[in-house]
Amino acid sequence: MASSLAEDLLCPICLALFQEPHMLRCGHNFCLACLRGAVAAGQEEGSCPECRSPFQLPELQRNRALGNLARKVRRWRGDAPEPLLPPGSLPDAWHFCEAHDEPLKLFCTQDEAPICVICRDLPEHRGHHFLPTQNAAQAAQGKLKTYLKHLEKNLKEVAEDESDQLKEMEALKSCTEDLLVDISKGFEALHQILLKKEQGFKLMVEKMNGENNEEMENSLDSLKKEASSRTETIAKVKAALEATDQVAFLKGVKELMELVKEDHQGEIEEDEETEEKSDGEAEEKSDKDGSGEEQGEESDYDDNEDNEPDETSHDFDRVILVNPDLENFAESLDFDTWKKMLEGIKCRKIHYLHLSAFGNGHPFGLEETIS
Repeated sequence: MASSLAEDLLCPICLALFQEPHMLRCGHNFCLACLRGAVAAGQEEGSCPECRSPFQLPELQRNRALGNLARKVRRWRGDAPEPLLPPGSLPDAWHFCEAHDEPLKLFCTQDEAPICVICRDLPEHRGHHFLPTQNAAQAAQGKLKTYLKHLEKNLKEVAEDESDQLKEMEALKSCTEDLLVDISKGFEALHQILLKKEQGFKLMVEKMNGENNEEMENSLDSLKKEASSRTETIAKVKAALEATDQVAFLKGVKELMELVKEDHQGEIEEDEETEEKSDGEAEEKSDKDGSGEEQGEESDYDDNEDNEPDETSHDFDRVILVNPDLENFAESLDFDTWKKMLEGIKCRKIHYLHLSAFGNGHPFGLEETIS
């Protein structure tokens, strides 16, 4: 009879004596822990394991009569008594030993695991120290509270360091942006100086070119005028030489001679000496031969043709050459030296080493020169 009664007091889910049995609206009874386990995590609604009728956890009704009866059978079987609870309070959901289907009411301090009363008497737990799960939980919670203070302190420090690190990152960004702007401004100033120097040198070369070219243009105009004058004089001389009217020729020969002498004063003087000598010889020959005035004159001017000035001779003093200062200007620039000077510009890079590992938070710098 007692055995049959015990079978009727078994929970259909855990198949153990009821622990805090609760009755559903459909009339079926189950352990409170078993009902909670049958409901999905975070949910309040479930279905009866036997008839699948829906139920709500807040609507569960405790079956005190069934609970009291199960407690009497447990004492009759000699099981461990249930913990005394304040009036009106409900015990927490008990967990059961997988091997013995008994509540896990003890805590083994050596194995640091909850056990049932049957496990306590097994050889593997012989000599171990046990605490009720409630006391063990309180002790563990006390330790966790101590650890929690340290964790919260460390979290606060980490949060402060995180905030400081974000500030340093913002400072790095601002510093880098300012530095890049300064570098751009500095090199822009250098570019302006180089551009100004370039324009100054070009203006200087253009000025020297203008002055030299002006002298050459003036010289060229003078040479053109002289060539034109010579051409005109030569044309007049050739026309005079080809004249058949001797009287008319002699009337204009004086003016023509002055024009020729004006163009080539030195050469004409030499030619006159040669002509006078030729004229004397011609007169002597005329007196001897009696050939007449006409032959003498022809002979004189034939000799004069042989004594014409050398047309291949040039006066290079009148030619304006390229200004030597302009030709040598490139050497004064010395771009190679300037290039090496610019390439030799270097900056100093400072490496900061923090001595926090040695108990000193102040950094010191190591200088390094970089190109």
